[in-house]
Amino acid sequence: MKRVLVLGTGYVVKPLVDYFIDKCKYEVLVASRDNNHSGLIIAGRALGKRVLWNAAPPYTELDEMVKSVDLVVSMIPPNMHVIVAKACLKHKVNMVTTSYISPEMKALDKEALEKGIIILNEIGEDPGIDHMGAMTMINQIKKEGGHIKSFLSYGSGIPSFEHNNNPYGYKFSWSPRGLLTAAQTPAVYIKDGKKVSVSGENLFDNSWLVDVEGLGTFETYPNRDSSNYIADYDLEGISNFYRGLLRHPGYCNSIQSFKDLDLLNDKNSQVLNDQTYKQFMLSLLGANDDTDVKTATANKLQLKPSADIIKQLEWLGLFEDVKIPMLKGSNADILLNLMQEKMSYKDYEKDMIIVHNEAIVEFENRVEKRTATMKVEGRPFGHSAMSRAVGLPAAIASRLILEGTIRSKGVLKPITEEIYKPVLAELEENGYKFESKSTVL
Repeated sequence: MKRVLVLGTGYVVKPLVDYFIDKCKYEVLVASRDNNHSGLIIAGRALGKRVLWNAAPPYTELDEMVKSVDLVVSMIPPNMHVIVAKACLKHKVNMVTTSYISPEMKALDKEALEKGIIILNEIGEDPGIDHMGAMTMINQIKKEGGHIKSFLSYGSGIPSFEHNNNPYGYKFSWSPRGLLTAAQTPAVYIKDGKKVSVSGENLFDNSWLVDVEGLGTFETYPNRDSSNYIADYDLEGISNFYRGLLRHPGYCNSIQSFKDLDLLNDKNSQVLNDQTYKQFMLSLLGANDDTDVKTATANKLQLKPSADIIKQLEWLGLFEDVKIPMLKGSNADILLNLMQEKMSYKDYEKDMIIVHNEAIVEFENRVEKRTATMKVEGRPFGHSAMSRAVGLPAAIASRLILEGTIRSKGVLKPITEEIYKPVLAELEENGYKFESKSTVL
């Protein structure tokens, strides 16, 4: 029997554990600082084991866990992945993670090759399914003799149209802390053959509307450094290359307002002393308690008090004379606590993932637009679309590694046929399928 160690119990872990226990019949160790949450994920199944782990140095517990298993799936915060990878290298144990490859992780490639193990990264939804769909499309175009002039890739996890019922057009189907990262990460993309660099501070100034055929109009903003993937996709010299996120329209200005009010600051932990949300906002604005908080906020943002942004902040509860239910915390802690309370999915509500790739392709006698679109909704009272879109690719790839189907070694992404073909084939069996279309321009 294979033994797998799963680190973390976040939003997307349960489908992964279900796959290992119910489909593969693996013994699964779920390690977390929250034993109760681990218990809910294991759900009383004999093949599931809970391990209480606080993820603190000197990591002797991690070392003991890693050496007792055949594969590790790391679903903890990205800054911990290299620590886990080093333990896996020490004991020659394969590792899978859904996070982006950091420079520190990339630096482990040579040692992973020498030790004969695979450290597979970026095998979730975005990054993950987007890469695999992109490589399927690109390789098919090249087989047909086409030359790709433009390649645009979009990923998203948002409320379904049916349950898009709050003024932010967003609910949490993944780590709330991820919102902070996504809102402040610099980005690069290629437009008309030139590199466009966007600072984290000005990220949402570089947003625009995009139509996804059959689904509607969305807002997009750039997702990290797209240029890193030009070589991976073998598209050197391409005129337009963009990787972006999709949101319901209005999202970018809403999150920018948080930034403008310093609400995304997670470095300034403070003792709150029974402070109310209204007092907290007035303190951010440098105003006294007699000031009208809505008017002061509108003035700070150079808006009318009747503006949609002000109505959104009011709906969230930031103007209320209600005590903040925390003893201490940063601005971001206070904001995210409110957002999780107001912007989480009810059990009966559905989220929606969209992965959309489109290419402009020159053939000898024509120009085509090729698109591949995946849209999947969550299951009411069941797994979210996002949890399965992240957990299933990681679980499938883990099984393929353990069975020897994936034989490559080193620090990898799912951009080779050896990985993406079997993973996409099984995802399709689970309802995660790209719909492709070609249009002659």
